[in-house]
Amino acid sequence: MFERKILELKLASIEKLSSIYEAIAKLLFNYPDNPGMKLVNPISEERRSINALIRGLPMHPRGYPIVPTPKSMLEAFVGNFPHTVTVEKVFYEHKTDGYYNFYVQNYRNIFFLPDWISQWIQLNFDMSVDIRMLEYFRESVFLTVLFFMMILQLRIQLFWFLSINPYTRPWVYVISIVDWIFDVSAGFAPVFLGLDLSSAVITGLVGKLLDNLNHLVFTMPFLPSEGERGKLMINGQLKEVILFRYLPSLWYSHPIPEDLREYWYSERPEILKFMQKNYNKLDIEFLPTRVLKEMYEQKHKINMLDKMPTVEASLNHMSTNIIAESNNYITDISQFVNQKQFMFLHFIENSTDKWIF
Repeated sequence: MFERKILELKLASIEKLSSIYEAIAKLLFNYPDNPGMKLVNPISEERRSINALIRGLPMHPRGYPIVPTPKSMLEAFVGNFPHTVTVEKVFYEHKTDGYYNFYVQNYRNIFFLPDWISQWIQLNFDMSVDIRMLEYFRESVFLTVLFFMMILQLRIQLFWFLSINPYTRPWVYVISIVDWIFDVSAGFAPVFLGLDLSSAVITGLVGKLLDNLNHLVFTMPFLPSEGERGKLMINGQLKEVILFRYLPSLWYSHPIPEDLREYWYSERPEILKFMQKNYNKLDIEFLPTRVLKEMYEQKHKINMLDKMPTVEASLNHMSTNIIAESNNYITDISQFVNQKQFMFLHFIENSTDKWIF
């Protein structure tokens, strides 16, 4: 009987507590008329297929931290020196695709610049085909961040050597270089069992930046959105690739760089011929400016010559004028002689009349 009373008391307590919860939910959340959060639409079949494709792609090998593959005794002790391992771009020429085509193998972890950044770089720094300076810049950023990473690791190791005073030379220089990043990240990194994890978080972020520099693909002279997914047989295996071919859109919306057009005209006339033959209806200037200027001046001279009379017509006109003027001159002379002759005869007659008595 006692156990039954306890069970009844439990059920009554639960019912009372549930009625209190229902009253609160009805007062605050309009229970039971509130349907709650809307369900997310199930993933579409197209999205599902894209996710499956991405999951099936290989991973591009990371550049940092590097895989230890020593090739000498020094590398066995100090490790391999890190270097960029960028995504390889394979250029090719084709009679229909053109001369500036390339493809990159499609990886799960590669990424591209936004279109507006790629366009800004090409238009403002004249990096259309020759992007060596951009590659040098990436390499310099990689080495600079790597050097900062090494100093950061040295600073973190100084925490564990209590016998070293980090505020004495030369350690104070290390502190002045990297401690600012700890000051900025103070309060953002979590603390676990009294241990500040900011150094581990910063090291991970810097390492991720170094690694992502290897997965960044520059698509000049194309925009990243112009890439087309496809499949090619590479080393006997069918692999997913991203193709960039035909005419870059920037060469249609903006003038083609002057040095590139000069290079086509002077050293690669077959490229110039291909461009003029396949894209002549797009109103694009493929000739260099100096050639266009010479053509304009030559055309202007021809138009001026067309407007001028010919040499034969000029001679005929001159001979006609000379004959007409000479005839007029002869007529005037004959009239003058006749007039003088008439005056002379008249003078003779008057004189003879005076002599006759």
